[in-house]
Amino acid sequence: MSIRQILLIGHTHHDVGYTNSPRLIDRMHGRIVDRVLELASASATDGPDRFRWTFEVARPVLSFLRRADAADIDRLAGLTRAGAVSVTGGYLNMTQLPSAFEFDAAYDQLERIRAVGIDVRTQQHGDVNGLSWGVLDQMLDAGLTRLVMALNPDHGRAPFAQPSGFRWVGPSGRSVFVWLSTHYGFGEEWGIVDGDVELAEQRIAEFVDRLERPEDYSWTTAVVHAGNDNRWPTPLFLDVVRHWNARHPELPMRTATIDEALDDLEAEAEDLEVPTVRGEWADWWSHGHGSTAREVAVYREARTFARAAQSTLSLARLAGEDRVPHFDVLGYRRGPVRLRSADEVAETLEHVDEQLLLYGEHTWGSWETYSKPHSTFSHSHHNATSGFAYDAFDHARDLAIEGWFRYAYAGTDAAAPGSGDHDVPGEAIVVVNPTEAPRREMVDVEIAGTRRARTLAEVGPFGVTVLPVPAAVADDVVDGPIAAGRYVVTVDPARGGVVSLVETLTGRELVDPAGALGAVVDEVVRPGSRHPMITESPKLFHPDHPGPQFDHATAVGDGPVRVRRSGGITEITWRTATPGIPGILTTLAIADDSPDLELDVLVSKPERFEPESVFVTFPFAVTRPRFLLETAGAVFTAEHEQLPDTSKDWYSIQHAVGVAGDDGGVLWGSVDAPLVQVGGIHTGAWAATLDAPVGHVNSWLMNNLHFTNFQARQEVTRRFRYRFRPAATVTPAEVRRFGRDLLEPLHARHTVSPPAAPPHAPIEVSPAGSLLVELRPVGDGSVRARLRNVTDEAVTASLVHRERRVSVTVAPAAHADVILEPL
Repeated sequence: MSIRQILLIGHTHHDVGYTNSPRLIDRMHGRIVDRVLELASASATDGPDRFRWTFEVARPVLSFLRRADAADIDRLAGLTRAGAVSVTGGYLNMTQLPSAFEFDAAYDQLERIRAVGIDVRTQQHGDVNGLSWGVLDQMLDAGLTRLVMALNPDHGRAPFAQPSGFRWVGPSGRSVFVWLSTHYGFGEEWGIVDGDVELAEQRIAEFVDRLERPEDYSWTTAVVHAGNDNRWPTPLFLDVVRHWNARHPELPMRTATIDEALDDLEAEAEDLEVPTVRGEWADWWSHGHGSTAREVAVYREARTFARAAQSTLSLARLAGEDRVPHFDVLGYRRGPVRLRSADEVAETLEHVDEQLLLYGEHTWGSWETYSKPHSTFSHSHHNATSGFAYDAFDHARDLAIEGWFRYAYAGTDAAAPGSGDHDVPGEAIVVVNPTEAPRREMVDVEIAGTRRARTLAEVGPFGVTVLPVPAAVADDVVDGPIAAGRYVVTVDPARGGVVSLVETLTGRELVDPAGALGAVVDEVVRPGSRHPMITESPKLFHPDHPGPQFDHATAVGDGPVRVRRSGGITEITWRTATPGIPGILTTLAIADDSPDLELDVLVSKPERFEPESVFVTFPFAVTRPRFLLETAGAVFTAEHEQLPDTSKDWYSIQHAVGVAGDDGGVLWGSVDAPLVQVGGIHTGAWAATLDAPVGHVNSWLMNNLHFTNFQARQEVTRRFRYRFRPAATVTPAEVRRFGRDLLEPLHARHTVSPPAAPPHAPIEVSPAGSLLVELRPVGDGSVRARLRNVTDEAVTASLVHRERRVSVTVAPAAHADVILEPL
């Protein structure tokens, strides 16, 4: 195909950090808007060399709108209407860490941009090699119908040739037009952003020649990026346009915004046979989530507190608060000394949203994090990025505690448990169910700051229950099989973990004899390796260089297996170690009358700079397995519902995996660690197809297989938590609910003054089995109930609050909102 025009897209690639500290970069991106206004105003021409600019993400414009005066806002809106500026709809260049509720918080903010007269139609995504499948429907709901992916080829592969276009079908059956662009970094490599007109002419000509080879490219438009990491806007790339047009009048070049480019490309697509694909865009870069295991776990804990806060504060508002406990110390184990107003609640929740999104963005470290791991700058950058997770944790946790008190004591006439005020005798564990369905699961609670206790809680939809505190008991040493609840367990520390787990109701063995459940595996490069990532550069851990070969050491121990039984819960513990991981304490918890099993692995590991990985293994005995993985807003079947050439060696999940097989399956979930390798350990395979003959799920806790941006090493002492249970069948809806319940667990706290009369649930939602409900307090004092349909059929939902019934139809893979007014 003959190229008829070249469109040069001026933009900066938005990293929250990397080239400088996130503390500085995030503020400066907001100031980029002012600079664009200056340059656009100085560019009087409307010709091919007019200064045109695309804001690659929405956050800088949102920051600008918060501080700009009306005149400057009008100037920006006028430039977008004139086609000189585009504002795109992605909040930041996100990883696959954020959940659906976090993406909702991001897309909801686009209304602030549209409210000032700026149209937003396109999402642009740079660097990251994937995007969660469910986000596609959230984009469409937010009015975004086109997606630009300017993938970075390091450590990954593109699903189609770069550049090319295709249609990507979401879980609902709707689709977006995708332009799979070249890497945005060519803007600097080719001399474009610096105005090196000779180099730019040479490289762009070579690019066009390659596109015009027979059958290589079906489009008449070539898109070239004039941008790179955190580049400050300058007009130098306009010289490239002038130089090119003077030398190549037969092939015109002009500046364009990304919206204009997509308008042209989408129009061309109507006459071309572009591919149509559906499924997950599994990100090759997601292994970076394992480069900061502690901080990712903190981030995930923070968003759990955020959801708990939103739910409990909403329920308290709907129930009507009467006498809420107050405390007189600002202590993290205590409750609120004062209650936030509705406006304060909304403000704090928005702040938490912002911090979560800043952490879920793709810039983990600086460009010297790997090459200079001990530099002050590398540590400062890491501290700033980690600060987003810890900031979210602090505010969300505090708000969740306030919400727990406000709802658990709503309507009660019990004495308030102030500091040292124990007017109501006794103590208890008070449990709140923040969700629409009845829950029966174990809760792990800190008791008076001195010990932790597990108990089984059964709580109705949006309900509150009061439970006795389990007594503290001593451990027993046990040798041989252990009967606990519905299971018989055999633990062999010499093999690393659970070697047999039999469900007594069915006689089913859940553990493949080839492995040990809960075993920790240390993966290191085989000594003497001549792989180029070892001998030349760590950047060569890459699909073009499969490997290297790894050795695997399973942590083992020779100590006893200890058993503790209290409050209907059996806890089985054992200790193991490897030379690289000297301290591992593993606990398997089983309730007397529950199918769920919970495994905690406390890992104490020093830092190590040689390439390494750490896994926790779950070798489930499932025949002919299929793996259903929870991504943001959707569930996909590994291999079968993925875009071509997307990651199959590893996956970043939200929380849950369903392993479906001929003779039953397993529902499994990780609270703290998002990375999994399924069907085996595949590090370095760079496989085009998934090789998963066995039902193994391996939780990939951490790794340092990077060359820039990510941490070169890590030390960690932290508990990593898992939940799993056998299942006769495994469906996407069940996987989705299992994952949601890990994101939003029962909210339990110990108190010395339990409420005399826990509140009745103020709302009822049906059919609860088809819907996931997210409550959020709104600044005007009302509550938004967001109902997500997790089935493949339309659902007529009914919501009852104070004898008011609201019915709404929710389409498959869609959501509907209901606004509720409190008393």
